Amino acid sequence: FRFSNPMVASPYDERTLLLAPEAAACYDAGSVPTWSNAEQTVHVYHTVVGDLNCFAFEGTADIRDWIVDMFAFQIEATEHPLMGALHAGFLLDVQSVLPMISAKLASLGWPSYLLTGHSKGAAEAIICHGLMKASGHPPAATRAFEPPCVGGITLKTYLTLDDMTYTQTLNAHGDDVVTLVPAGPSWMQPGTRIRLGVPDAYDLVAKHVMATVLSSLGIGAAA
Repeated sequence: FRFSNPMVASPYDERTLLLAPEAAACYDAGSVPTWSNAEQTVHVYHTVVGDLNCFAFEGTADIRDWIVDMFAFQIEATEHPLMGALHAGFLLDVQSVLPMISAKLASLGWPSYLLTGHSKGAAEAIICHGLMKASGHPPAATRAFEPPCVGGITLKTYLTLDDMTYTQTLNAHGDDVVTLVPAGPSWMQPGTRIRLGVPDAYDLVAKHVMATVLSSLGIGAAA
């Protein structure tokens, strides 16, 4: 990926523009994750972006079914001593690969690193950020693209001073539904929101996919 017009100044920060293609690359045909868990519910890709290590969490391909599940069922939460209530499923996913990420960083002498992901992967990146911060090794930054909510006010407060942003697309029909689930007043997004306007003709899937996020950021595929 590259910027579609590098001569035009972008209103978006450099790390958002740098990490969006990394989140998108998780979906590339033939891509092989660096680490997965035994259940194959989480996939992490380790790359180097610029001079920083990057860990990108892959999202889900079944967006419609996933949205239905998030609306239809009560979401179980697990209480963390520093971050409060966290989405139990996403937390378990991250905990299953956290030892591999930590071991890699430890083998490199704990350098600065970045986290990213899209959709479900964005949710996992946010939780990974919090867990790594709690362990004393926070990332330099996290960029979450169209994440669902993963926690509440305690998580938001815990990450307030960290370099974390998330995108939320919108059109005349409202915000990307994925960024609004799980539903309920106790769930909210941590970090700074980047609003991305998309065409009104886009349905809930078109509004959510990473290709739309890249286009809205002014990033296009290299020829």
